[in-house]
Amino acid sequence: MDDPVTLRSPRVYASVLALTLLAVGGGAWGGVSLGPSALGVLFVAVVLTGMPHGAIDHLVAARLWDLGPTWSDQAKFYGGYLALMALYGGLWIVAPTFSLGLFLVMTMYHFGQADLAYWRLPPLPARLLYLSRGLFLLGLPIVAFPEVVAPIFAAMGDVQLLDWPLVTTAPDALFGSLVVQHAAALGLAVPRAAPSAGWAPGREAINVAVLTALFGLVHPLVAFSVFFGGWHALGHILELLRFFRRRGEALSMGQFYREAALFTVIPFVGLAGLYAATQSFGLQDQMIALLFILIAIVTLPHMVVVEKLYWERETDAPQAVS
Repeated sequence: MDDPVTLRSPRVYASVLALTLLAVGGGAWGGVSLGPSALGVLFVAVVLTGMPHGAIDHLVAARLWDLGPTWSDQAKFYGGYLALMALYGGLWIVAPTFSLGLFLVMTMYHFGQADLAYWRLPPLPARLLYLSRGLFLLGLPIVAFPEVVAPIFAAMGDVQLLDWPLVTTAPDALFGSLVVQHAAALGLAVPRAAPSAGWAPGREAINVAVLTALFGLVHPLVAFSVFFGGWHALGHILELLRFFRRRGEALSMGQFYREAALFTVIPFVGLAGLYAATQSFGLQDQMIALLFILIAIVTLPHMVVVEKLYWERETDAPQAVS
């Protein structure tokens, strides 16, 4: 049986690196004055891989929790999933600042887990490394372009980013410390990676360098789009294909998108109405905020499914890191 394709497979990895370096080149050449095109790039990334990557959670959950096609089992999944979405959506209304903070922490963990679970670290060191990676990924664009991110944070959670310590007074030092802390965390984790990290440290050194350039030089919405669509969401889709393959259920990319179609389209029906309303009044920052809030609301139950998926892998016999 051929090895399953992952984000670390040479052709996929090279393509993602090439896309990222192309974005870095464009950012270095054109700066951050992208206007509406930055929002367009974000929407493309969300449509192509962002929303689809969580749109078959129901199929994954059915395998992870042994749920059948019965009404009771379906009610367990959809009821729980929608309840978490509703609770978090309500929390955004009554406590937007807290909700934004929760979203940032969740996203740090989620991004870090997707990037570095393949190192197969013990549970506690693994989760600390995930948070380090996430802090690196989310912190860099905030520090590099606070004037761009600040209005979005204000619209999402009434958070005044420009009042944060060091963001405006020592951004270069803060930017460098974010990179250094993650490089140090990776270095400390290498000896504990099991059974062998192989060439993973070298690959992650490349990743850190490329992502530092991406988030340091490119408009934060475009940089986020490239990472979210090309690194995170695509990587997760490939991991899901691998998940089904391990269970003897081969799923092609075409089949994945057919299965994901319904739950990819549904969020955009409501989002299209929000877009029309906000654009009518020239409220671009509010539109971006609403998009990120939507991502946050679906991220919470999605993370529960993903955590179960990776926990199952952690409890299996260790496999070679690839």
